[in-house]
Amino acid sequence: MRYLYADSTTFPLPQNFLATLCAGTDACVAILKAEALVDECNRVVREAELKATRDLAQVSALAHRVDAALGGGVMPVPTDGKEGPGASRANSNPGEIALAKIREQAWATLDQSRADVLKARDARIAAAVNVAPRSLVLPALSQFLASHELPETAWGIRWTAGLGGNNTRAELYARTPFGLEATFEVAIPTNHVWARPAQVGLLGMQASVTLVKKPLVGKARPMVIKLDEYFVTHVVLTADRASMRLSRNSKNPGEAIELVFGGEGSAEVTATWVDKANYPLGEAARLSRGDAAGIHRLWNRVTTTLGSLVMHRTRATSAKLGGVLVGEVPRPEVIAAAIVRALAPHVREIAARTTTPRELALKRELGDGCREELFITYDTVLERCKELSAVHQEVFDMYGLREPEQAQGAVVWRLPVVRPPRLKAG
Repeated sequence: MRYLYADSTTFPLPQNFLATLCAGTDACVAILKAEALVDECNRVVREAELKATRDLAQVSALAHRVDAALGGGVMPVPTDGKEGPGASRANSNPGEIALAKIREQAWATLDQSRADVLKARDARIAAAVNVAPRSLVLPALSQFLASHELPETAWGIRWTAGLGGNNTRAELYARTPFGLEATFEVAIPTNHVWARPAQVGLLGMQASVTLVKKPLVGKARPMVIKLDEYFVTHVVLTADRASMRLSRNSKNPGEAIELVFGGEGSAEVTATWVDKANYPLGEAARLSRGDAAGIHRLWNRVTTTLGSLVMHRTRATSAKLGGVLVGEVPRPEVIAAAIVRALAPHVREIAARTTTPRELALKRELGDGCREELFITYDTVLERCKELSAVHQEVFDMYGLREPEQAQGAVVWRLPVVRPPRLKAG
């Protein structure tokens, strides 16, 4: 569906960006709340460490005073070497016995106090760590990215047909220019063409390849293999690999042809016979230019139709920023700021092309000469982040929607109002 700016010029993204903006802002607010929890947990840990340090210092000071008052060390309780209730203490000094017991009790109490201080510190730190605020980042991203796309998102897929009684499964990979990557589960509709092995002929394609293969009798020799009756059973399209597997059997694993494509812009294709466990049965063969051209046409049809699975993604199973899992990024604010930075140029451009004050507007072409106007107010966006701290609200200043006096830290100088003198009748 085609979208337009309010001035009827073409909007560059094929999506309802206003809905994406609201959902993205909600996700960033949730991430920044996680950031606030990180700060709170760090504060609790610091305070627990400082309190434990102060308490241990007090216990140590008391230990020095006890040591000075009672003497160093723990004096053993004197005995005459006999045991039992009838043991003689005739040679023991009652004062020394009492002092030794006092010392023993004092040092035991001090040791217990130290242990209690450390136990209380560890309990407070454990309670803070168990909050796990960074674990809230992935669900926030998943809720956003499962239904919306960031600008210039590139998609990849790993699809495997259900053979031998297994279910067909797929994983989608999203990559943004600023380094955010996410992996999604896919709920493939039962009536979808890729809910099962797809026959090349039914995809509306014809292709053939010439490969060396050993027949049942005789030596290995080049054979022309028509692929119309073959089934696509495995597809990989990621940043580092592009391949598909074609098999004659659509029910069970069997011998297949593994086709691997060269890098972006390359016309090269290599083919390898593989067994049912996908182990190579020989060396990879580079296809001729004509065969490679036909396989590329088939590949374009496969990837184009597989692209429709993007709308059937469900939840994000993992996400990374700059190669680091989002749950391990020390400051979640970095993730929120990156998302806002990706959305902001389009927000500012929409605002500049919208004539109604403090509104963001787009148009959507419905066909038959009809258009639909979509709009939200600035406050629709800004109200979403009002519960955040002033510092975290500043992240959204990149949108350019707040008035200058609303922007945190902005100083607005106003000239005094000077009224001209009234004219007097002469």
